[in-house]
Amino acid sequence: MRMIPAISVIAVLLAAGSVARAADEASARSGWYLGAGLGAGRTSDLNQEGWNRDRFCTPDAACFDEAPIPTVPGYRWRYDIELDSGAAFELSVGRFFGRTRLELAIGQQTNDTRQVFTGISYLNGAAIRPRAGGPVASNASGAIDHRRVRSVTLDAFYDFPNAWGAITPYLGAGLEQASVEMAGVRFSTDYRNVSAAARLYEPPLSFYNSVQEEDLNDTAFVWRLHAGANYALGRRTSLGLRLTWSAAGDFEDTGAYETHPMHGVDPAFTNTNKFSGGRNWTLMLSFRRGVAD
Repeated sequence: MRMIPAISVIAVLLAAGSVARAADEASARSGWYLGAGLGAGRTSDLNQEGWNRDRFCTPDAACFDEAPIPTVPGYRWRYDIELDSGAAFELSVGRFFGRTRLELAIGQQTNDTRQVFTGISYLNGAAIRPRAGGPVASNASGAIDHRRVRSVTLDAFYDFPNAWGAITPYLGAGLEQASVEMAGVRFSTDYRNVSAAARLYEPPLSFYNSVQEEDLNDTAFVWRLHAGANYALGRRTSLGLRLTWSAAGDFEDTGAYETHPMHGVDPAFTNTNKFSGGRNWTLMLSFRRGVAD
């Protein structure tokens, strides 16, 4: 019979401990927190399509041998943009609502790029036929240094607290407004006579050369999905890993030429480039610290 009071005391102590732990966990999952993350992102290839309304038939095209040389409707070009893995970082502020939390974040991701030419046509889609005999070569070249995305994101997360001891897995989704920059966009053509016979052109072949070098910028909306887990370092601090998949909308920008034959007709002559595609995976190591209310 003396065992009954002892058992009762133990039961009361266990119950009190359980209540205390629950209260401590609830306290840790309330209020505001600050976060920071560092990781790497991998983006699928982009499709680049550009166009202008250049009226000049180029010296390497078949129309150049017609008399008189006709005007053309403009040009349309296409590239594949390959992106390397790039560094990503993020700073965030969030608030707990039980197992749910909302988070506002600013971030940046940079990827080096490789531009691969895939085709060119007239603006109306007609094929450009080469000039018979090929006496002139364009020696065209193009490149893009890197792609930089700066973003402001609102994310919602649902946690599964202490599902595996001190580890809390979670799922999330968010919407991002991103400022996308294609930095160091370069393009040039250098028309040269490659035949053995010397020939004078009027205007000279250099008249048709063009040069563009600038940064292209636009904004795009991005959808994000998250899966991750946090490890509790203390009552209000945690370290975690997060995998994010995101999908960006198209973006485009208008650019100017430093040199172009159309400057004699329109000194402000421009072209437009549109970039589409771009599905991104980001793996980020994150740190979170709760802020007492």
